[in-house]
Amino acid sequence: MPKYRFLEGIVTADLAFEATGKDLNDLFTNAALAVLESQARLETIEPKVTKKVVLEHADIEELLFDFLNEIIFFKDAEQLIFKTVKVAITKDGKYKLTAQFKGEKIDQKKHKLGNDLKAVTMHQFKVEETTKGWRCQVVIDI
Repeated sequence: MPKYRFLEGIVTADLAFEATGKDLNDLFTNAALAVLESQARLETIEPKVTKKVVLEHADIEELLFDFLNEIIFFKDAEQLIFKTVKVAITKDGKYKLTAQFKGEKIDQKKHKLGNDLKAVTMHQFKVEETTKGWRCQVVIDI
């Protein structure tokens, strides 16, 4: 079950959420699901198209920032919204992320669309390790 919640009162005209995970794979998966759910009702999306993302960064915050912006890029550039995501992160000097998204082309008659996300912002953006795992806070321009 995803572990994220949308935050009220953090920002005025944007969307904010917090996600948690027992490890980085969980954290990135839950953060991605928060973005996906804010774009459309997931139960209205079928996993017809698969997209793979591979990213590498020395900094975990930069990796999450770029990863979440990839979701928005697919919506804007290819008109794709996703239902599922699988994430695998390794570290060998740098963090390397491999993710697989499944979804389909946007169909306004079929999909119950939500927010039209523009970009992840650095405003109040953070990723931190806690005693229970990992936590992030993200603000997205809508």
